[in-house]
Amino acid sequence: MNKKFLLLLSFCILLLGTALSVNAETAPKGKSPAQEPKHEHHHRMIDESLMKTLQEQGFTKKEIFIAAHIAKFSNNQVAEVLNFYKKNNSSWEKTAQQYGVDLEKIKKHHHHMDKFLEANKQVVLQKISEHSGKSTQVLQGYLEKGVPLRFLVSGAAMAKAANKDLGEIIQMREQGKSLPEIKTELNLDKEKIHAEMKKLVDEIHKEIRKAN
Repeated sequence: MNKKFLLLLSFCILLLGTALSVNAETAPKGKSPAQEPKHEHHHRMIDESLMKTLQEQGFTKKEIFIAAHIAKFSNNQVAEVLNFYKKNNSSWEKTAQQYGVDLEKIKKHHHHMDKFLEANKQVVLQKISEHSGKSTQVLQGYLEKGVPLRFLVSGAAMAKAANKDLGEIIQMREQGKSLPEIKTELNLDKEKIHAEMKKLVDEIHKEIRKAN
């Protein structure tokens, strides 16, 4: 359980630092060179102006997010990664191989974190409820509307750090804003968000240990 908890904590910090998600349909199907990326706790976020510039060049937000992930783990620029991607028939497999990044591993890592949260869903919802002041029924309603459980965790931490209602964070997400965009709009310090995230995840972990 400790190993799973450390993985979850690592994921939560990664999630807040990058707000990048590599989905099954976007990850390369072929195998790329296995390279274990070294995660740092404070990741560079995508600047809104850069996001806008890249979108104006014809790239989708999903493409930019994946490229940013590759750029981070290979110490390259997002624009450079996207240019290579575009010149190589929009192949993430070739791009990942070029920069020595295994997107399949990243995707599987995120999948394991989702499974961990889902397996402990009731405990997670209860602790989010206590942290945010929202009832578990309200939180379940968010899930039924398509809000991921992992977003409720990070959203609750962000709301607490900003002294905002979790509902406001959810509403901003529904408006199409990413976590970095929400953070910028709320003028939040990432250290404060990380502190709230660690506090919430610690509470979840303690409750899971009691149940086991």
